[in-house]
Amino acid sequence: MFDPSKIGRSFPPFTIEVERGKVRELALAIGDENPMYQSQQAAQAAGYADVPLYPTSPTIFAFWGVGYPQLLEHWASLGIDVDRVLHGEEAFEYLIPIAPGDTLTGVMTLVDAKTTTGQAGTSLDILTFEFRYTNQRGEPALRLRKVVIVPA
Repeated sequence: MFDPSKIGRSFPPFTIEVERGKVRELALAIGDENPMYQSQQAAQAAGYADVPLYPTSPTIFAFWGVGYPQLLEHWASLGIDVDRVLHGEEAFEYLIPIAPGDTLTGVMTLVDAKTTTGQAGTSLDILTFEFRYTNQRGEPALRLRKVVIVPA
């Protein structure tokens, strides 16, 4: 069972630069050949100021900024068995447009934790993390909520 006294714990801020090339790499990785993800000119022709982000692009922001090993270290410091973490869900709330060239500073906070027990007596810890991002002007830009499930 997860220790609920750890709810509210935040981790050191991390910074990422939103790069046009990373958006292009994501498009290539998922096989999207839409030219607006390939060049600023094509994006502008489609009505965007710059290459748009995929709506789910922030999923990888934490990995760019915190770095995957460090993210797992943060989770482990909460007592989470990182080898057993399952992805639950994610939700994104864009507060202002985010574009290539923006520098985002994110802070990850554990905002909720609960344990549920199944009929067979097994239990799952359901943990919710919130990532709050501000841009280079200090403006709130994005909130990401990530739910992870850990068999207890």
